[in-house]
Amino acid sequence: MPTSALIALVVVLWVAIGWSAALFLGRRGYRDPQWYFLGAVLGPLFVPMALERGRRQHRVVERTPRAEGSPPPAEGAVTAVVGVDGSAESDRAVRDAARLFPVEGARVVLVMAVDPDVVEFSDETEQDRCRALLDDRAGWFPRASPVVELVAGQPGSALLDVARQEGADVVVVGRRGRGLSHRVLGSVAEHVTHHSPVPVLLAGPAAG
Repeated sequence: MPTSALIALVVVLWVAIGWSAALFLGRRGYRDPQWYFLGAVLGPLFVPMALERGRRQHRVVERTPRAEGSPPPAEGAVTAVVGVDGSAESDRAVRDAARLFPVEGARVVLVMAVDPDVVEFSDETEQDRCRALLDDRAGWFPRASPVVELVAGQPGSALLDVARQEGADVVVVGRRGRGLSHRVLGSVAEHVTHHSPVPVLLAGPAAG
């Protein structure tokens, strides 16, 4: 094999290994494109770093309980965990939850997952945006406020972890999330439906 071809093959394998490690990170919630650049540069050297980060468990960044004065859910009321990301499908999921599980007759938990880098590198701008989005969607429940959680990690896994911790009876998510994440990083809805121990309600965008 000519030397130039051998060098080209080594470069291709080097970059492919690094990108595979970056894709592994992406499936665990790390969505910054810079990880792919770093993977291409470091190649196999990037694999241990990606494995260490990718194996970290999700963490709760903030948890806001029901607002004071909200009527308590009835005894034996359903607990619904709802995924929020600002997409049309997610907004449909929130509206469906507000219609099907009025807070005075159920216990509703709104959950939004952020990229772990947002927390690790203290990106206050992004955290404030997520808080504002969660606060706005909580306002869609007219008679009482739901519990609100901001977590860091892979959205599907984090959502199921919260569902287990909260003793959820049902999980409500949009069929697809924001942008191309359902194509590049894997579908949150697919992960949740395949791994959830409780029923899952999938919501699509409103007609028209």
